[in-house]
Amino acid sequence: MKAYLQQLIYRVKGSYWFIPSLMVFSAIVLSQLTIWIDRTFGNSWLQDYWFTSMNQPDGARALLATVAGSMITVAGVTFSLTILAVSHATSHFGPRLLDNFMRDRGNQITLGTFVATFLYCLLVLRVVRGEAVPESWDLTVEAFVPQLSLFVSLVLTIASVGELIYFIHHVPDSIHISTVLRRLATDMSGKFDELYPETLGIALDEDRDVPVLAKDFLHTVPSSVTGYLQGIDEDELMSFAEEHQAVVRLKKRPGDFVCRSEIIAEVTRTEGWGEDHLDQVRRGFTIGFSRTPTQDVFFILNEFVEVATRALSPGVNDPFTAMQCIDWLSDGLVQLSQRQLPTRYRTDDNEELRIITTEVTRADFVDAMLWQLIPYVRDDRNASQYFVASMKRVIEISNCKTLNELIEETIQTLEESSDRE
Repeated sequence: MKAYLQQLIYRVKGSYWFIPSLMVFSAIVLSQLTIWIDRTFGNSWLQDYWFTSMNQPDGARALLATVAGSMITVAGVTFSLTILAVSHATSHFGPRLLDNFMRDRGNQITLGTFVATFLYCLLVLRVVRGEAVPESWDLTVEAFVPQLSLFVSLVLTIASVGELIYFIHHVPDSIHISTVLRRLATDMSGKFDELYPETLGIALDEDRDVPVLAKDFLHTVPSSVTGYLQGIDEDELMSFAEEHQAVVRLKKRPGDFVCRSEIIAEVTRTEGWGEDHLDQVRRGFTIGFSRTPTQDVFFILNEFVEVATRALSPGVNDPFTAMQCIDWLSDGLVQLSQRQLPTRYRTDDNEELRIITTEVTRADFVDAMLWQLIPYVRDDRNASQYFVASMKRVIEISNCKTLNELIEETIQTLEESSDRE
């Protein structure tokens, strides 16, 4: 359940509609609140403030209609510019960066501000009344102009103008390659701080011998669906292992593609093993139709490599963007050299081995960050020289012998390829 909620939160945050919808709902509530205050307390108390003015019914209608019409027009232009920026960015940097732009708070708040202001003015406009009422109506309606609501509409209009000025600056800035890479680098650093399975149980002390299992892995858990493994619920799996005094060995890690009926976990001998046990273990795996960076740091690293390889393609021919990607990948390697990778053996509170995860090694990171990039860097002399110089700088900073040896191997391969040419 926890992994599912993590993915749900990620999807909601990444949805372009979430913040605008929240702001629209807030505008509805605010409009009803200000109208209620106008009806309950009247308008006389506003005359004591210099920044308020009393409006007649005709003037109030004209003001609200003008603001509402302007805001919905600007909202349409804002949405069009956002889609244009997203289209440009994904075509140049890669379609997997689409979620990054859709999660952009600036775009969401801008659209939400305009739509919320429009709806607020529309709801206030419907309660503005003059003294003239058709004779055919059996009603006696007095003039009503919600002065506080009109004042709030002016405040929202000023805020919308300010948001428009911000948006004009934000759109070109958000698709600038330096901004795109900086956001990816921030996500990468955050994921390095919580590498899976960091939060899963308690890490077994590496200095101790791995305990010998009293039972063999007899039961297999096949996947019931096809898709990408987006997250693993550590609480669900740990609860199952403790309840049945078993050990669960994971066969897949977040980011892996899983086919229907493919084995995703193995469990030691458990009494009364049946379909209920299979379902309980499966609930610890969240499988969807696309990869997400929730527990998958390699997804972010792949985005860096994708931007770099597109930049080095003959159609784009932008080695300087590739060099920027190499800079941030170098920083990632330095961070990786300064931290201990989480062990695959995880215990419960009683120090009993309960879960064995898939192993994540420094070789996996070097393969994702460097080896996938080498075939493209090799064909560009500028990028190739910059790659070698950057990796040598990483080796000078890093104190991790294993990582340095892996990086030296990539440097040697690239230099040998350059010599043959």
